[in-house]
Amino acid sequence: MKRYIFILIVIVFTSCNNSKIAEVNNEKVLKKELRPFFDVDKIDHYFVNYTLDSIIISGEKSKKSKKEKEFESLFMGYFPDSIPKKDFEKTLISHNYKKSELSGKQQRDIEDIFSEKDSLQMSGYACVPEYRDIFIFKKKEKTVGIAKICFKCARFQIIGSKIDTQYFGLFDELDKLKKIVHPESYSILMTN
Repeated sequence: MKRYIFILIVIVFTSCNNSKIAEVNNEKVLKKELRPFFDVDKIDHYFVNYTLDSIIISGEKSKKSKKEKEFESLFMGYFPDSIPKKDFEKTLISHNYKKSELSGKQQRDIEDIFSEKDSLQMSGYACVPEYRDIFIFKKKEKTVGIAKICFKCARFQIIGSKIDTQYFGLFDELDKLKKIVHPESYSILMTN
């Protein structure tokens, strides 16, 4: 009987030691997941309250002004496709994007969201993007990255990251991000 008790104690003791090893391994993975896309000291957030229906400009492409074409490319397309040489913030302001004030905590939370993940992004897009939210990542007042987000259809465009951003955009990440920058209108991710 004493043998069985001794064997049982040894098994319990060794299994407890193995669980501690597993916890240490999980901590290492967690640190890897939070490697940020950008090395920054400031994040600016710009927002415009347009909808796709309200900005559709009738007429042929040739009749649209340069500014209208630029806005459509910014709001629905891939402009910019690299970090702009000129002041990108002036471009946003010229198209009625408004800068929101972010606290230090909000900026840290946003930086955590814009970080490397090991998860699989398994989604398809069912709408034309409406990039109402644009984040500008800065280091020493110089723009090092830009992220355009469409909360409506969970699309995004990230420019300037040296880290692979393909796994960004999980619904829970976008949900957290929306809650940070739009707490007054936060309900669920897929609302306007």
